[in-house]
Amino acid sequence: MKSYGDLAIFYYRLQHIELALKYVNRALYLLHLKCGHSHPNTAATYISVAMMEEGLGNVHVALRYLHEALKCNQRLLGADHIQTVASYHAIAIALSLMEAYSLIFQHEQATWQILQAKLFVCFTKIKM
Repeated sequence: MKSYGDLAIFYYRLQHIELALKYVNRALYLLHLKCGHSHPNTAATYISVAMMEEGLGNVHVALRYLHEALKCNQRLLGADHIQTVASYHAIAIALSLMEAYSLIFQHEQATWQILQAKLFVCFTKIKM
């Protein structure tokens, strides 16, 4: 699985996106078989697929994968985990390509609220 994922990133960086998608989808298939749909590596691979689909201009497909990553991260890590924040932000970026401004605002607002709460907790601990 890791080797397929590594090959996918390698080919993506070479801008051979179709080939990269072939390898990342193989990695995702194996992850689903071995680890299931709720695993941190599965969520990370969803994000990789989304990035590659976005590179091909398939923003709607990319959004589906980003939403799957968000749901997986929320289940596994919690609604306020930093990886969940990254998922919200990635969705906002994809939505910007579609010029879906009200949806962008909703996702960035969720990003900000979680980060603000986390920063407040960190700041409070430091002051003590």
